[in-house]
Amino acid sequence: MNAETRRLRPPVKGLVALALGLLMFGGCAEKEDLRSEFAQAVDLEDWGRLAVHHEGRIKSFDSFARTMMSYVTGPRLIAGQSPAFTYLDLAFRPASYLDTDVLFIKNKPTRGRIVRTLQSEAVSAQPGFTARMDAFVETGLISPQLLNMPAVNDLLEIMRQDLMRTARFVTMIDNAKAVARPDVLHRMLRMVAPPGGTFETPWLALQEMGPSFAGDPRVAGVGAREQLAEDYGRLQAAWAAQDAERVNGALAALSSVLPTIEPALYPDADRLSWESWYFKAKSMTWVWLLYMPALVLLLLSLVYRWPTARRLGMGVFLVAFGFHTFALGLRWYVSGRWPNSNMFEAVTTAAWFGGIVALVCEFVVRRSAMRNVFALGSAAASMAALMAVHFLPTDLSPNIGNMMPVLHNVWLYIHTNIIIASYCLIFMAAISALLYLGYRVFGGRADFVRMGGAGTLIAGDGLPADTGDKAASPGQVMDGVTMVLMELSFVMLWAGLVMGAIWADHSWGRPWGWDPKEVFALNTFLVFAVLVHVRLKSRDKGLWTAVLAVVGAGVMLFNWIVINFWITGLHSYA
Repeated sequence: MNAETRRLRPPVKGLVALALGLLMFGGCAEKEDLRSEFAQAVDLEDWGRLAVHHEGRIKSFDSFARTMMSYVTGPRLIAGQSPAFTYLDLAFRPASYLDTDVLFIKNKPTRGRIVRTLQSEAVSAQPGFTARMDAFVETGLISPQLLNMPAVNDLLEIMRQDLMRTARFVTMIDNAKAVARPDVLHRMLRMVAPPGGTFETPWLALQEMGPSFAGDPRVAGVGAREQLAEDYGRLQAAWAAQDAERVNGALAALSSVLPTIEPALYPDADRLSWESWYFKAKSMTWVWLLYMPALVLLLLSLVYRWPTARRLGMGVFLVAFGFHTFALGLRWYVSGRWPNSNMFEAVTTAAWFGGIVALVCEFVVRRSAMRNVFALGSAAASMAALMAVHFLPTDLSPNIGNMMPVLHNVWLYIHTNIIIASYCLIFMAAISALLYLGYRVFGGRADFVRMGGAGTLIAGDGLPADTGDKAASPGQVMDGVTMVLMELSFVMLWAGLVMGAIWADHSWGRPWGWDPKEVFALNTFLVFAVLVHVRLKSRDKGLWTAVLAVVGAGVMLFNWIVINFWITGLHSYA
């Protein structure tokens, strides 16, 4: 940096306090336990680590219950209960939930229409109705009893006819009501490995252990069947009576028997335990809280040339990236595949790729004026990605499912990874471009790196080769970083598009089909192609590079957000 920033002196104590405060943000404040005495007394620790066969995949009960309850309660917890407890409570005590606000409605306009419909009914005269409706509008939770009222059913039937605007929201409500039915919950509880079966053989539901299955060849002996039936019956009876001691006894008995029915088919206990822990740890999306202070400290080091902030910022960034890597590796381990087949995985894995590239670049430019800026861009990208999956669990569901058949291809690990990595680099380039634009807005010179992005790395010092000034200006630093990231993302996006065409030709019989996501990926590439040519011809190279880098990031985000969530296409799964 030049003399215009050297004289700035940071308020050291206040900024350190701010950074430490951000590290502690959202921390350990104790929350009031809203659970009933029965819910607090029931021990589901071992039960949560048992295996359930669901949608062709064997997962822990904690993971399974979280997936199933996401259809019913969305991202909400009912009375502070875990999804595992709510699942069993809905199955064993369904009558207690008839007038409990448990069904989640995602769309706010739909909530408003339901509220207006109920306001014209006799139920609106009940005490507390207004407060209850206010809570419904805020949380999206409503009771099955209110949702099944004739006037509401008539409204939903009208909405069902509007295929373009509201039919999908009614379908989501239908799914929530269907999954919450006790017979469905019992039937989905497939926790009995089929004796003599294979890994493709469906598992048996616990309710199938009743007397009518006495001669079923899938069950290993009458004794085993009767023991399971007896334990499951005791569990249901004790749960209905809310006798926590008897419930815990029945759970312990089933937990000891179920893994022994067909040990050859039962998954590794450590994997089930880690999967259960992963979801209890909220899929480790809280790591954004570590990226935030890293971002703040790296910004301080950039603005003030503050060595302490640089060291602290890189240290916190490495800690955050370490947790991020652990979360990614753990998801890979429990799912048995590389995590890049749905939106949650694409977003978090893309941010991780950005971190890898940032660390490599930081090593290359460790002695140049561009150091720390790549890590700063990666911290911003990772924080944004993890905040998105943390605060939007309904849209970016962390649930682990099977891949679509078309994704079972080696090109998934080539085309998809290159595309999402390029998207993260585009976002990081936009960060440095915005910093450049901010520098210009506040009176900075029209500086740029004359050799281009790759040239600055080859030169070895991150400075223009034709300058004798060994202190690069902020404009040169920001422009150099933007060019490096832009050039990398430009090449990777081009390679990803070509590889996607090869995969499409292999899977769908044509290399290009004008699918919305294909079109906007191409649009993003074209923006950067324009950027390359504009930089060659324009006089204010730094300004137009920054502007087009931000525009390119906007097109990329439109592709990843609008196309994925509002426009249906062949790529809608990710």
